[in-house]
Amino acid sequence: MKRKFLIDVDTGVDDAQALMLALSIPDIEVIGITCVSGNVDVDQVCRNTLKVLSVCNRLDIPVYRGSSKSLAGIVLEASYYHGKDGLGDSYLSKDMDMGLLQREPAAVAMVSLINKYPGEITLVALAPLTNVALSLRLDPSFGNKLKEVFIMGGNTEGRGNSTVSAEFNFGADPEAAFVTLSDLPCPVTMIPWELNLTEASCHPWNWFDDWISHNTPKAQFNKAITHIAVYRQRVEMKSPFYRSCDLTAMAVAVDKSVAIGTESVYATVELSGTLTRGQMVVDWKGFLGKKPNVILVKKVNVERARQMYDEMIK
Repeated sequence: MKRKFLIDVDTGVDDAQALMLALSIPDIEVIGITCVSGNVDVDQVCRNTLKVLSVCNRLDIPVYRGSSKSLAGIVLEASYYHGKDGLGDSYLSKDMDMGLLQREPAAVAMVSLINKYPGEITLVALAPLTNVALSLRLDPSFGNKLKEVFIMGGNTEGRGNSTVSAEFNFGADPEAAFVTLSDLPCPVTMIPWELNLTEASCHPWNWFDDWISHNTPKAQFNKAITHIAVYRQRVEMKSPFYRSCDLTAMAVAVDKSVAIGTESVYATVELSGTLTRGQMVVDWKGFLGKKPNVILVKKVNVERARQMYDEMIK
């Protein structure tokens, strides 16, 4: 029996790569993809998601449009990094048929799918957690019926990439992140921002250059969408390594053995701080006296991950 995956995205470059990876794993059945505003607006996220499915010949997978704003109505986007179209300004998704989208709103669809397959679904959340929080509020039993959850988001050292101290997905909707961490009773594995800043999950540029040079439709698509992000990392940031946060998260989700260093902790989200709103707060010393609610990934097997990345673009 195939493993059932439900994937929540704000499809920019790394979401696209993560989807390609999930779709390349033979024993995984992606039963739905839910879209939310994040890297770009939700309609563009839907277009980009459909384009990825088109490249992978998987337009049979249902795609659902989700929230266009955070729970508090604030919009934070990352077009500077991902391009105005979310896919490196390749404009490869501009002509996608939006009529392919399902009519059911994302949060409603998430609840329906979980109730259809209780205890079977792995939720992989790669975006601001608005859709997830709405699902938790729509159905109080939502979290109990999930098999497990993998979240790309949050930070463990107060290093911000969207504000002074918040990671983008949590900073884009702090209330949703707070609700998600507070209300999910199932196993939750988190791939935090700081993991993507070191060799613990990144890749040398010579490997990346070879990776995008393969002559397949998927590899050519990958090359086309990454050029802006690569410029930001390689030239502006002068990073010695290439990183793709959502791709790392998906690698852990599809193969748990990729996570070779983890720690169980209690984590929550700051909602009121003037400078720290949206920052994930980890109770390293147990001051709050609460049981661990997340498993933090602190190191990954990059060699194993690269094997999967090579396979996904064939």
